[in-house]
Amino acid sequence: MKCTIEEVGPCRKKLNIEFTAEEVGAELDAAIKAFIKGAKIPGFRPGRAPAAMVQRHYSKEIAEEIRDRLVGRGYHEAVQSNKLEVVELMDVTEAHYVAGQPLVYSVTVDVPPQIELPDYKGIELAGTKVVVRDDEVEGTLKGMLERQAKFEDVTGRAVQKGDLVQVDYVGMSAGQPVAELAPGATGLGKMEGYWMLVEDEHALLPGLGTALIGAAIGETKQAAINFPADFSRKELAGKTADYTVTVKALRERKLPANFESLFKPFGVADEAELRARILKDLEVLKQDNEQRKRRDTAAQWLLSNVLFDVPESIVQRETQNTVYDVVSQNVRRGIAQTEIEAHRGEIFETAKRTAGNEVKLRYILHKVADAENIDVNAAELEAEIGRLATQSRLTPIQARTQLQKNGRLEGLRDMMRRDKALDFVLAQAKVTETAEPEKAT
Repeated sequence: MKCTIEEVGPCRKKLNIEFTAEEVGAELDAAIKAFIKGAKIPGFRPGRAPAAMVQRHYSKEIAEEIRDRLVGRGYHEAVQSNKLEVVELMDVTEAHYVAGQPLVYSVTVDVPPQIELPDYKGIELAGTKVVVRDDEVEGTLKGMLERQAKFEDVTGRAVQKGDLVQVDYVGMSAGQPVAELAPGATGLGKMEGYWMLVEDEHALLPGLGTALIGAAIGETKQAAINFPADFSRKELAGKTADYTVTVKALRERKLPANFESLFKPFGVADEAELRARILKDLEVLKQDNEQRKRRDTAAQWLLSNVLFDVPESIVQRETQNTVYDVVSQNVRRGIAQTEIEAHRGEIFETAKRTAGNEVKLRYILHKVADAENIDVNAAELEAEIGRLATQSRLTPIQARTQLQKNGRLEGLRDMMRRDKALDFVLAQAKVTETAEPEKAT
């Protein structure tokens, strides 16, 4: 067998394979002998029919057998003899068997890229020094108290922002009741005894809360509501409606008088311990966020400083998976199919860029792992399986079985190996830390 290799694209090779007429003839003899054993020809017992008769009777089947044997054998021998690592079999040209003639065909495959790593030890990165400010601790404490707040009835004052107010209302738009314009939109046209927070965020009727500020219990007000062009109910999108609103009752938010209600849930004895606990939790949170940012920065450095082409077949597969995930997420969020279709081209291009970078980074990190002899041992793998099991509310055995069943166990090991390689690069980096910018108040 002869094999010549052509470079037909980035990470793509064409194997031109040829079996000589003598090699094809030897395969013919072997095929005829195999067919003789099971041949069913009238007048002859199995295994007794003459070879020439068997060849004529089963000529089509024998030709297919020879072709399939030689195509499979030639491909595997070509890959092994040329020490090729095939990541995707792209195409096999049809091989035509003709008695007494050579058998010629070609196979196109994608192979891994050739990568030359730069000096990735000691790369210079920018980072932010992790410091938890007093106002962040205070803001967290305030938020915790607000989540424990209760609403209590109040009289003798007007509606303020943040209050819980009970109202009756009815809306009209261009002389027609809103309830008739959008009959399926419960609560948009008319409500009685409806409790609502006086805020704009998440309001059922945009701007109604702001319109009620300053109203007294028992007072009736007129409120003009402008529905935005992208309002969820298309019947009202871009329209204006006039609402007659009567305030029936008022409640104000009452915060706990102190932090004692938080001591038991957090397992602390006093406010000092609570503040120390919050400080520690915020430090861990900010350190985790900073570490993720630095890992992303290191990954971007590798992507920018290691130039090579990646197998197009792998990028295409990753792109399809990414597009599927994005479309599925949009569907779950309630985005209309027509809206998704209108942005399909944009979704595809973004997914292709993302997939290309992810595939490229995987190859780089595997190369780093090879260079630094980085691997994942059994204990590390079992620990990660245990963590995934806890997240999924499974036992470690169930999680491992599920990973094996879905063919994802080796993928998990590879991902962990890549993560360790990136952590190695980051650990060797020279990070210049700057103070976190003050937030505008």
